[in-house]
Amino acid sequence: MSDLDLYREHLGTLDRILTETLERAGHRGLATDGVVLHAGRQATYHADDHLIAFHSTPHFRRWVPLDGPEHAVLARPGRTPRVVRVRPRDYWYDTSPPPKAYWEEAVNLEEVESFDEVAGALGEELGDPIRLAYIGPAPEAAGELGIPEERVEPDEVLLPLDWHRAYKTPWEVSRLREAARRSADGHREARDAFLDGASEREIHWAYVRGSGHLEIELPFEMITALDHKASILHYQHKRGPEAAPGKVLLCDSGAACEGYASDITRTWVRRRTEGLDDLFVDLLHGMDRVERELVAGVRPGRPYLELHVEAHRLVAQLLAEVGLVTCSADEAFDRGVTRTFLPHGVGHHLGIQVHDIGGHQAGPDGCEVPPPEEYPALRNTRILEPGHVVTIEPGLYFIEMLLGPLRESAEGEVVSWDLVDRLADHGGIRIEDDVLCTEGEPEDLTRPFLDGPRGPLP
Repeated sequence: MSDLDLYREHLGTLDRILTETLERAGHRGLATDGVVLHAGRQATYHADDHLIAFHSTPHFRRWVPLDGPEHAVLARPGRTPRVVRVRPRDYWYDTSPPPKAYWEEAVNLEEVESFDEVAGALGEELGDPIRLAYIGPAPEAAGELGIPEERVEPDEVLLPLDWHRAYKTPWEVSRLREAARRSADGHREARDAFLDGASEREIHWAYVRGSGHLEIELPFEMITALDHKASILHYQHKRGPEAAPGKVLLCDSGAACEGYASDITRTWVRRRTEGLDDLFVDLLHGMDRVERELVAGVRPGRPYLELHVEAHRLVAQLLAEVGLVTCSADEAFDRGVTRTFLPHGVGHHLGIQVHDIGGHQAGPDGCEVPPPEEYPALRNTRILEPGHVVTIEPGLYFIEMLLGPLRESAEGEVVSWDLVDRLADHGGIRIEDDVLCTEGEPEDLTRPFLDGPRGPLP
């Protein structure tokens, strides 16, 4: 199917979701005829005129792949969406008309010069604004359209829309698949730069070049960590030649396609590098096997928490296999030793937001299922269903802040601390792919474009 055909089908699905959502809202006492989805407003830093990088409201972006602030969508059940594109007259910034896009044929598109003109552009179709809901970050914009304050992101509308964001349409999956391809191109360039002895900064530049993105277009700040810095889960710096060459690279980055993000992590080693421990290479290959087994477990009807627990059991097996613990895998798991080596969740929902919303919801009305006390960082407690796209990202790290308390505890008696100390300067390992849950076999959106760490190197 063409992008336009997929997009028309996508809008049909959103219309069905909206119809159901507004019917549920009516039963709960909030009679609502439609929703205004607002892209949001441009902001500046405090006491400054420097613009903060703009990101559209995700719910707006799900309806229309349109960049920039102040645009609006009026969505009413059973009607073609009305899209108002705000294109101001300006000479400080380029506001030239964008190239005509395929999606414009599927909506009713109007263009105005300011948000003040949005209500006029919608005309009679705006109807009675006191029966509309507003979704967006600017309550004052709702007031400008005549929408009452109590209808700004009301739970009766917002929570069901959050819930349904987890179910990706074929059009959304096609965007996610393309984002994965673009990210894979960047990861290969980053890997090659690393193997050539590049610094973190140079590896970052190589990724940006390979992905075809500007830095501002990346869906999140790229993690480029050499050696011991790989033990910092969200390492934010980019060191120069003083830290190069490295023996280990952990590269966690993504790309975007019409607002949809990929999120891929690879850990690579430079063989025949001074200080690279063969035991770490064994761990790296073992973690790739762990990740592959977990990806195969992305099946409909399976609680995501079950996958997370399975990740800890498999990491326990790996720790026992290489001798990092002196007890059995079962004992290492029961003692909670793996929680020191794998302190984060095994993944999350993925979509317009990298950590896509709704991961703790129990249903469309918004009741939450929090993560269990022993795994507080788990972002997803839902049951997997067809259409869910999740990341699978097991890791194994040598984090001194966490290892210290383990050394002093009774559980630490089963840890081979001489091996831990030997590997500490290698930092850690994370391997992450983006996976679509289907009616049958899971579809890995990443591996068709990018090998794992056991794959061929140039």
